[in-house]
Order: sequence, then C-alpha cells, then structure tokens
Amino acid sequence: MDTQFPLAPVADLPWLAYASLLVIAVYFRFSRALTIRNLDLLLTLLIAAAVVVSSHFRDVPWFVQTADSERSAMPLAESHSAEVTQSDVRSDSASQPASAERPMVRVHHPAYTWSSLALVALAVLLVVRLIFDESLTRRPRLDQNLNQAGLTFLCIPAFAILAFGVFLKPAPVTNVKAIEHGRALLQRREVEVSRTDVRSDDPAPTETLIAAGGAAVAQLSGTLPNSVSVNTGETRDTELLVARILVVGAHMVVILGLLFIGRQHFASIQLGVAMSCLYLLLPCTAANVHKLSHVLPAACLIWAIASYRKPTVAGVLLGLACGTLFFAVFLLPLWAVFYGRRGAIRFGVSVLGVVVVLATCLMMISGDADSFFNRVVTSTNWTVYRLLDDTLSVSQTSVSHLFIRIPMAAIFFVMLTAMTVLPRPRNLENLLANSTALVVAAQMWYPDDIGTYVQWYMPLFLLVVFRPRLDRFMPPDMIERQTTTVPNGLISGSPSTVAMSRLSLYH
Repeated sequence: MDTQFPLAPVADLPWLAYASLLVIAVYFRFSRALTIRNLDLLLTLLIAAAVVVSSHFRDVPWFVQTADSERSAMPLAESHSAEVTQSDVRSDSASQPASAERPMVRVHHPAYTWSSLALVALAVLLVVRLIFDESLTRRPRLDQNLNQAGLTFLCIPAFAILAFGVFLKPAPVTNVKAIEHGRALLQRREVEVSRTDVRSDDPAPTETLIAAGGAAVAQLSGTLPNSVSVNTGETRDTELLVARILVVGAHMVVILGLLFIGRQHFASIQLGVAMSCLYLLLPCTAANVHKLSHVLPAACLIWAIASYRKPTVAGVLLGLACGTLFFAVFLLPLWAVFYGRRGAIRFGVSVLGVVVVLATCLMMISGDADSFFNRVVTSTNWTVYRLLDDTLSVSQTSVSHLFIRIPMAAIFFVMLTAMTVLPRPRNLENLLANSTALVVAAQMWYPDDIGTYVQWYMPLFLLVVFRPRLDRFMPPDMIERQTTTVPNGLISGSPSTVAMSRLSLYH
C-alpha cells in the first residue's frame, strides 16, 4: 500500500513524533496537566499513531519458515491467507541461505499485529470514556496555547498539505468506480456487478449519487464526454481528477461542519477553528486522506449534529450516512428516541425518502431484479456484519472472530438497548456522546481491519472533547413545551437572553 504523504511517509517515526509534538504544543494545557482535555488529547494521539502503523504494515510482506506438518495443520482460512506466490518465494529465497529447505509462509507483519491489538484496546478505552461523558458535568473553558489568528493561519497550510496528499496518492479503486457508476447513472445504463463476491469494490449508493453530481458538473464544463462508452486516456485522467476533487470536498465539508458547530452550538468560533486544525494535524487523517469511504460518513454525521434542531434535515443526512456504510443504521433508533413522537415521524419519513432515492439510483444502473439485489448486497456491504459464517467450522474460525468480534457485538447491542430504552436526559451533549460511542463500538466488530476506521468517529470525538455544557440544547418538542411556559415579559430571542445563555455554557 502506498502510504507516502507530502514531505514524509506517514509511518516514519520522526514524522509521527513531530506531528504529535506539534499537536501537544498547541493543545496540551501545561498549567493544568491532570484534566480530561489532556487525557483525551493523549488518547487521540495514541489512536492516530496505532492507525498509521497498522495501515502502513497491513500489506508489508513478512515471511516465516514453518514445517510441512505445521502448514498442513493450519486452518483452511489461515492457510488461504498465508499463501504466497511463486514470485514472492523466488524473490525471498534469494536472501535466504541455501540450507534453508523449509517452506516460506506469508503472515502478517508483527508491527501490524501489535498495532491492531493496541488499537482495539484503545478503542475499548474510548468507548468507556464516552459512556461516562455525561457524568462530567464540569466543563471549564480551556483555551489553546495558540490564539485564534495563529490557529487560522495553521489551518491554511495544513489543509493545503492534506489536499496535496489526496492528489499525490493513487486513487482507491472504489473512488474511481464511483465516478464510473455516477456517469452510468446519468445515462441510465447498466453497470456489471459481481454476482459471487459480496465484498467487491463497488461504491456505496451515496458515493454513486454524489459522484453522479460531480460527473454532471464535469460534463457541463466539457471536461468529460456525455457518453459512458467513451473511454480514452484523457477521460480516465479526468475521472481520477473528479474523484480526487470529491475527496477534498468531503474533507472541506467536515471542516465547515466543525466551524459551524463551534460558532452556533459552542458559541465560540475559536473552538471551531481549534477542532478543524486538530482534525487536519492528526496523523490518522493523513494516513487515509485519499479514501472517500472514510471521510464521507463523518461529513454526513457532523452536519446531522449541526442540524439536530431540524429532524427532517437530520434524517436526510443520516439516510445518506446509511447509504455509505451500514453501521449508520444503528444510530437511527437513538436519534428517533431523541426527537420524541412527533419529531421521530418527520425524522423517519426523511430517512425513508433518502432510502427510496438511493434505491432508485441503484435500479437505474441495474438490468434486472437479480442484478439489483446483488448490487444492494455488494454496495451497502451489510453482509460483513454477519457473526457466523456457514462455510467455516468452529476450529477454522479465527481467534479475533471468537474473542473480539462476537463479544464486541454483544456489548454493542447492550449499549444500543440501554441508550434507547432506559430513560435518559434528552439533550445535545448526550446525543453527541452516545452517537460517537455507537460508531466506535460498531466498527469494533467490523471484520475488515477491526478498529482502523477512526475517521468514521474522529470528528465526532473532537466535538465531545471541545464541547462546553450542552444540556440546554434540547430537541424541538421540548423547546416548544418550555416556550409556552415562559412569562410574557421575557422574550426568548432578546439580546440579553442570548448573552446569558452563552455565558451559562461554561460552568
């Protein structure tokens, strides 16, 4: 895997140290070392470092010698993953002594194994911290070590380097296929889909819809031909350019969402700039900067939090998030309970409307019902959350499956039930912390690289870290009931009332 980032490889130890020291110098409160803010910052940096190391060493070849009897006793799934091509054996045998006659088996790099285990442990700590977030009633205002002008200046080159990294790294196959499917959607043409591989590189329905919008703009500008049958080298380069622009745009949407929440909900644009700058400086952002499937769900969730007062808008955004990866479906019960009876109806109708739109998009690029069903299975990727595989026996099931995925799935559903059934305060701070905890726990039992999809929840966690008291931010139905009990002499929208509400955010 190409992990080259502008100026240095992302897994380079000096680069990780410099980036971490820069974050600590700007955000660590040295005058009050034992604070939750500092602990959250250290936890974030440890998670980012584990993600960088795990992503870098995931595809690094590592060979060990084993006896034939040990190889024959390996489980079917492990022996399949340990297969090595003749070219790999030939290239590796050149560096081995001639007396070495035992076969070479390809396994995971030790750095990948240990970093993955560390990432799982850190994610568990993060879930525990988020569960107890509502008990942290004191939220003192802690300014950054750099003022707002300095943070704004730092954001500009940080975003430029991030955007340059998107154009420098090779575009993932999913990003390119999203543009191809988007062009096919504009022409209402069928796109071939794998009928056997349920974990193919087909883009998600939301990615296809957004890519169709980007392709439409490119076609209107004349840079892309209107016909999808035209496939020249120049057309291919233009598709890659559009795919990279969409990724940069998704990062921009996340940053704008952080700024909006900082200004509107946190009553401090300085906090919005601080969260945006930290998002750009984190090493985990650089590691997966070019992957649309990592940043697009976060963009939808950030703006759903920003639009929490409008159930219809929040439902549309969560519906789009569900169209990127299946994990966002588990957030729907939590948000429906938050809005209450009347708000949940509007929220659910908007989610169903988005589902209908995404299903229509898939139907337009499907030739028949069988193709449509296969496309739904492969694009939404919901089958990866199956806990049991009928093709494997108990002895062939991996250790991570038995001791990590299944327990984490059980803990996740217990958390989901407790957050939706048990009576809890309905306010923005609980909604934010509970949504972040569910996203972290959901990707913990995701079978592909458990714990590495931190971009799904990292912007949400930054909101939890920097937020003031948000217990006054309640769902619309509760605000309407309280408005009817306010005395006529007190106007809720007066400047004095707004000023007092902002002063009460920090206590």
